[in-house]
Amino acid sequence: LEAIVQERTAELRRGYEILEREISEKEKVEEALRLSERYFRSLTEKAFDAILIVTADGTIRYASPSIEHVFGLNKDEIIGVRSLGYVHPDDRKRIAGIFMGLLHTHGAIEQVELRGHHADGSWRVFDAVYTNLLNDPVIAGITVNFRDVTERKEAQEQLQSLYKQERELRQRIEVEMKRRVEFTRALAHELKTPLTSVLASSDLLLARLQDEPSLGLARNINYAASNLNTRINELLDLVKSEVGILQLKLETMDSLQVLRDVVRSMTPLALRQGQSLTLDLPPSIPVLRADRTRFQQIVANLLSNAIKFTPDGGKISVRAKAKNSSLIVEISDTGPGISSKDQQRLFKPYQRLDGGTGNLGGLGIGLSLCKTLVELHDGQIWVRSRLGKGSVFGFSLPLNPDNRSVTESEREVKPWKALIIEDDAAIVDSLVLALDIEWPEVQVISTRSGEEGVDLIEVEDPDVVLLDLGLPDVSGFEVLRQIRLFSAVPIIILTVSSEEADMVKGLEWGADDYVVKPFRPKELIARMRSQLRKQTPPDEEAPIVSGPLRFDPSTCQLTIAGNEVSLTTIEGRIVENLMKNAGHVVTYSRLAEAVWDEDYPGSLETLRVHIRHLRAKVESDPGNPKIVLTKPGIGYLLARPS
Repeated sequence: LEAIVQERTAELRRGYEILEREISEKEKVEEALRLSERYFRSLTEKAFDAILIVTADGTIRYASPSIEHVFGLNKDEIIGVRSLGYVHPDDRKRIAGIFMGLLHTHGAIEQVELRGHHADGSWRVFDAVYTNLLNDPVIAGITVNFRDVTERKEAQEQLQSLYKQERELRQRIEVEMKRRVEFTRALAHELKTPLTSVLASSDLLLARLQDEPSLGLARNINYAASNLNTRINELLDLVKSEVGILQLKLETMDSLQVLRDVVRSMTPLALRQGQSLTLDLPPSIPVLRADRTRFQQIVANLLSNAIKFTPDGGKISVRAKAKNSSLIVEISDTGPGISSKDQQRLFKPYQRLDGGTGNLGGLGIGLSLCKTLVELHDGQIWVRSRLGKGSVFGFSLPLNPDNRSVTESEREVKPWKALIIEDDAAIVDSLVLALDIEWPEVQVISTRSGEEGVDLIEVEDPDVVLLDLGLPDVSGFEVLRQIRLFSAVPIIILTVSSEEADMVKGLEWGADDYVVKPFRPKELIARMRSQLRKQTPPDEEAPIVSGPLRFDPSTCQLTIAGNEVSLTTIEGRIVENLMKNAGHVVTYSRLAEAVWDEDYPGSLETLRVHIRHLRAKVESDPGNPKIVLTKPGIGYLLARPS
């Protein structure tokens, strides 16, 4: 009996343990269900969207608490109600058709826009998402998510209204601009009609009169009438340029002869002011295709300004040269100079500078018109000036690539010239020594002054510039800005700062590369060689096209869906290599070799800065790039066009 009792007790103990485990498992399942239910309720109660669960006939079986702020209703009030009852009558037929079509496919989703009735009596606009979960054992219904988009729709409608207003305003402006042109033409005609008689009469008087003061009076009348005629022409040209109807009459011309003619005609005026006017021209310049009259107008206007602002006994010089497939003309004077503040508004219309000497009459439209005419020729205009040290006004016009001068083909055999703008003598000495050993063909010029460095670029015409940012007289960034006003010489920044902001600023202001101190001389020389190779004009390469992207290697110009984006030389090389391998990853090492001809230490960090700067130009959202993609740890690739 004891054995039976013990055996039975052991069985009961085992049964109890099994039961206890089952109870524990059941409690865990129940706890998980309670936790899941709490999660579900928390999500539905705090969700911004209203959530409904409806049966196959559209009856509401469940409503989330958010139904209160979406529809203004208590969730208990709508249980058992047909959901279409809250849909606008004009939308019910469409929604009913979508709902019926949804019933035939489990898991099907339909997203629609509808108008729903709010408890406050208004009709609101909703985005509704219907999902068929009738076969789901838990949901067993169709879920409907409602999101109120009324404000967004109103904003879109308001935006469309603003677009319409903007279009109507633009049309009115175009009409007003046409009226302005017609008025200006009529005004010019009314002014020129009597002016013609004044000019003709004064010419006759100058030919007949011989005695003073009558001859002097006639001369003043003739000069004033000619000046007024010039002002009228400039005003009419400026109005034409503002409305976009100023056109050029291009022809093949000898720019040197035109420059000689303009200077010859302006020399008497300079002599009357007690000034010396010199002309410095090369033996020959390739033929220029331009509007002869407008070219004369640009030079005459800049020269007239120089004469006007230069004091008696001052010097004015006109120089011209061909460089980088462009004709460069510069007019320098020894006048009072122009402050940095005034330089910012110098080429804007109706802006006249205070101070100076001589007759400062005029409407302040001459320089603005010069800028317009130069840009119509696809050229650039600039000014370099410092108070008390005179000014240099210059402009460049593109030359015909088929007519390059002989001197350009000789660039490959002449010694390279490097300008170092650095105030640390030890750094300059080490660079000179390194170049003498590693690259003896380079002639080195150095200065510790930023202002002198700008002047040396004009005088010495270096092939590459090493520019320190921490100069004693002026910021290196300011020197960079002044250089880029008149020269495209490759510039490599030398800086002790490794801050990305400084690097990006330097690149944005026109630097071609940068090196952080302390640096390895061989690395710097490799970068100099790379810049000099890029400076030598190669044979023109065909543009590269990849989907909406078009890149012209000869101009470093990128076009994205018709929009032009100007790139730096390094950015251009990056884009060129990525476009040639569109859809494929270009490794960091391979890309560095393509850009700098070698994968030097630190090239990866440099690439990242350039890529970040490139994305800021080509991506609509640089933080979420869609064009230039990164493969972490491998390299970069250009997204293959879809």
